[in-house]
Amino acid sequence: MSADYDKIVCIDEWQPDDSSYENGYYPEGTREKAVYFSPADVGNVPLRPQWRYLFKKSRTRTPWQFWMEIIAYRIGQVMDVPVPPAHVGLSNREKPSQAVYGALIEWFYSQEERYVEGARLIRPLIPDFDDKTGKQHNLLTILRVPQFTNVPNSEENRNNLAAYWARILTFDTVIGNVDRHPENWGIVRPSEAKKGIKEGIVSVRPSPAFDNGTAMSYEQPEEHFSRFDDERYTLRYLTKPRRARHHMRWSLAEEGDMNFFDFMRRFVREFPQTKDSILGRLQFTEAALRARLGGLPSIPVDEGCRLTPRRLDFTLTLVMKRAALLRRALEND
Repeated sequence: MSADYDKIVCIDEWQPDDSSYENGYYPEGTREKAVYFSPADVGNVPLRPQWRYLFKKSRTRTPWQFWMEIIAYRIGQVMDVPVPPAHVGLSNREKPSQAVYGALIEWFYSQEERYVEGARLIRPLIPDFDDKTGKQHNLLTILRVPQFTNVPNSEENRNNLAAYWARILTFDTVIGNVDRHPENWGIVRPSEAKKGIKEGIVSVRPSPAFDNGTAMSYEQPEEHFSRFDDERYTLRYLTKPRRARHHMRWSLAEEGDMNFFDFMRRFVREFPQTKDSILGRLQFTEAALRARLGGLPSIPVDEGCRLTPRRLDFTLTLVMKRAALLRRALEND
């Protein structure tokens, strides 16, 4: 069965997860969320049975925002970038008089595993790290994290990290994600009971590109879409560093901001072995995206929460423009 699912998943009969999440968690974030276990029998729905799922709602002022997680998952499929599966979820029990919609997102690690967020990994490398603002979050420090792969403190480890970040940062550039802060990436490792201390072997893997709701210009109401008919306005919007940048500096010593495209140009100069991988992920067509996303506007959610055809067109137009800007930046360098 296709991983795409253009229907609503009702979670009214699902079991809430009221545990203390000793094995890890999704970051708190600013949007309301809850966690549930899927049933043992999921029928023909593309869900994992008896698995944790995050039910993530939209901000009140942008009730369509949950769609961004679902769109991001499908774009990740097209780009061959790991993104947790996300579907349209519905709960009637939270507000009996009102249907509540959200993104139903598959948990990216098992109960035998533990998630370690990036902030915890880079904190030992930055003694005065500011957890509140994350302003010291920077690429070159991240590339020194020794726990990130199974070959710590080696050139291979740095190359593995560069390959991982090439995928993630390319994806974030294309979807316009400005929120890959140090809690929105990390590693997954076995829990304390399973991690094989006696054998001296700890198997770890990097997290997928999760938490993508603050992306794809979700904040733009439809009445503002006409502004983007002006190509100069659109180019400023897509390239101005204040709004179009990764949530990380290049290095701890550098204060200035670079937009997505200047950052990625510098990334490829530093790690030329990643250029083919990045360009390969940018070869998708609008037709390929529409094949994965075209059914979403027909999903019958309530008025105000719908992904309208107009918003989908707007989203895809900007995605394709970002991809073209990134290709041009790398090919002309």
